[in-house]
Amino acid sequence: MAKISDSVCLNHPNTPAVTRCATCGKPVCEICVVRKNGADYCSQVCASNAEKSAGRVNSVMESKKRANSRNGIRTLIILIILAAIAAAAYYFYSQNKSDVDSFVKKTEKQIGKQIRQNAAETKKSIEQGIPSSSKYKENREGTVNSGM
Repeated sequence: MAKISDSVCLNHPNTPAVTRCATCGKPVCEICVVRKNGADYCSQVCASNAEKSAGRVNSVMESKKRANSRNGIRTLIILIILAAIAAAAYYFYSQNKSDVDSFVKKTEKQIGKQIRQNAAETKKSIEQGIPSSSKYKENREGTVNSGM
């Protein structure tokens, strides 16, 4: 945008502009300027439009504040619930430590057994899928055997 000193008033072409309208940006002279709420405007229409826009912006900002407040409260409630669940779990564990520990050990053994079974089944299915004369199989078996 050009400097205001290089502009002339749109209503008075022979008069230098002193400011630009806060709404539309048109250059205006001291005679035409409408001052309202600390801002300069080219007309009462632009001043009114700015006031309406400010009202809508304030309304949107208030709605956003309320939404942010609700989200903050929701987050706080979720954190309180998670803390309560963690406290209940700790209390349960501290009251039933031996039962929980034995259950974990039993589950670890079952999972380990299942993993070994799955590995054996996978190895068997791979071996059945590769022909015995396969160069790949020979290379793999040589690598496995040399590593032992």
